[in-house]
Amino acid sequence: MIEHHVSEDLLLEYAAGALDEASSLLVATHLALCPPCRAVVSEAEAMGGVLLEGEQPEAMSEGSVNTVLERVAQSPVEPAGHEGARGRADRLDAASLPQPLRGYAADTLSRRGWRRVAPGLSQLVLGTSSGPTTARLFHLAPGTRIPVHSHRGLELTLVLQGAYQDECGTYARGDVAQLDESVTHQPIVSRSSVCVTLAVTQAPLRFRSLAVRMIQPLLGL
Repeated sequence: MIEHHVSEDLLLEYAAGALDEASSLLVATHLALCPPCRAVVSEAEAMGGVLLEGEQPEAMSEGSVNTVLERVAQSPVEPAGHEGARGRADRLDAASLPQPLRGYAADTLSRRGWRRVAPGLSQLVLGTSSGPTTARLFHLAPGTRIPVHSHRGLELTLVLQGAYQDECGTYARGDVAQLDESVTHQPIVSRSSVCVTLAVTQAPLRFRSLAVRMIQPLLGL
């Protein structure tokens, strides 16, 4: 059972289309795993629809329908049963990746693979156009300890496989850690299995260790 959810404020921003692409990706992936949060977003979207009904419609430009139909006709269709990069993403370290995350992972893996950051830790930076905000998948070996750190801005972490714990609690599949500059923590992966997470950060982490800070540009964290 999911114990840690995306905040209601963030869910409402998602429903309003006000989040950046990386944050929207994480929230959408959490929604695929969390019926209660889906219900909150559905209610917010329904309320927004009622408000829009009171707005005056705006006329479409001439030829707009033909333009849309032409674009649809030109869109490539993926053949049925096609494996390729999408199939590799389905088997991504035995993690069950919900859509839309699976599509992002497949696209990234078609261009580059996992990057080893440290013993027991690899990352896959996903292709999102969110300015300084970055979305990345982390693959962590059982028992891995992330160095103590705080944040520069918001950090969202969604567990997709396995579990980890820190000063804020224990996080398993579907759980989201939503942390800001006020939190200093050290995530420690459960020794029972690999942990795969989707993390979204607005800026590089602030590590306590001077040695880690010195090599941080090489780590890409």
